[in-house]
Amino acid sequence: MKMKIRTKIILLFSGIITLIITFFAIYASYFTWDSLKTKFFLRLEENARIVGTHTIAGDSYNTKMYYEVKRKYLALLSEGNDYLLRIAKGSTELRFDPNLPMPKSFYSEAITNGKAEYLHNDTAYFAMYFADSLHKDDLLVISSGRDSYGHAEQADLDKTLLSGGLIALALGIVIAFYFADHILTPIATINENVRQINISNLSLRLQNTKSHKHDEIANLINNFNDMLNRLQIAVKSQQNFIGNASHSLRTPLTVIGGEAEIVLQRLKEDKESQYSLEIIAREVDKMVLIVKNLLLLARTGYEGQIERTQIIRIDELLYGVKISANSLYSSTPIHFDFHAIPDDSQELHILANRDLLHVAVSNLVLNACKYGKSAPVVISLTVKNQQVVVTIKDEGIGIPEKELPHIFESFFRGSNTTGIYGNGLGLSLTKNILELHDIEVDVTSKVNEGTLVTLRIAIDTAPQHSG
Repeated sequence: MKMKIRTKIILLFSGIITLIITFFAIYASYFTWDSLKTKFFLRLEENARIVGTHTIAGDSYNTKMYYEVKRKYLALLSEGNDYLLRIAKGSTELRFDPNLPMPKSFYSEAITNGKAEYLHNDTAYFAMYFADSLHKDDLLVISSGRDSYGHAEQADLDKTLLSGGLIALALGIVIAFYFADHILTPIATINENVRQINISNLSLRLQNTKSHKHDEIANLINNFNDMLNRLQIAVKSQQNFIGNASHSLRTPLTVIGGEAEIVLQRLKEDKESQYSLEIIAREVDKMVLIVKNLLLLARTGYEGQIERTQIIRIDELLYGVKISANSLYSSTPIHFDFHAIPDDSQELHILANRDLLHVAVSNLVLNACKYGKSAPVVISLTVKNQQVVVTIKDEGIGIPEKELPHIFESFFRGSNTTGIYGNGLGLSLTKNILELHDIEVDVTSKVNEGTLVTLRIAIDTAPQHSG
């Protein structure tokens, strides 16, 4: 599924905010935990130093000083205990196992380095070694405790970080929506303006009202307007060329055709000259048709709009097309299949330019006759889903499947039409006219089996229209 840029910006911004908040929360939580742990080990160290010093000096726990120390320090060490271990001088081994969770390396480190610390679950252990000159053995004091106060502080901090992080994330998402809209507003304005530009109003230009005149959006607008300038010049030049060329060619071609007809009427015995003049007259007629199609193609392709529209009945238009086709291809039978038309004639009303639509449908029917090998052509008419559906079916040479996407291109001719005259402009003109009328066209075909053309035309539901 394709994701819109607005969604991408929101997700990216929200993701970045989430990463920043998460990193900050982990950083603050970890270093707070590390700081509390360090401070707690310092309290344990002080406690172990006082206990060890008092033990060596007084060898008793009943003095007033000791109890003051206990009240002062151990009040912060809930569930704390002191372990006094005697170590033979010069030895690094314990005389007995104190049944504590520390590994042997802990005791060796304390005896060698003078102190060691160890954290087991949420209980901290600190060992301090004392060289006792008053007794035969040295002393190892191990103070333990659980930092309930620090754990509570850590829990409160984590809750604060979590709730604050969620609030900051929600605020970040809101800001992401705001910035996404703010960033994309100029682009949305450009899209709206671009939709109004088509081949008939290339003089329109994009206006920069939402961004700074020197930013990237402004550069995009300027480049697009420059492209429109070049495109307008090119289209106008092409339109003028086709229109002028068509008008300029029609007059001399008409003169040539007329003169050829006059000479044909006077020539009676010179059959060779007569044959040549017939060829000239026929080719002139073809040239006149090409020029006429070019002129229509230029008008429909570049104006981009329909003039002189009116309410017409599609069945009447089809009858007129049949009469025109029969005059050109009298040997090809053209049949109507109107058995499914509705009783209400209003459902056959469409809004169109009668002349242009007649040209478009005639081209389709004439092609069916031309390439149909004199087999019957069937024109059917139905109404479905508020649309008039017209189908034109022949049993002719068909169109190769790989060539179907190109049949409406100018001057394109099928690979299997050799020997059949055509200029490749009829279907291009037809496509332009159908697009101007918002008529859907679908073509299916099989080689040597025939072609089916389907037109879907919206029914005119308005009560009245003025042409």
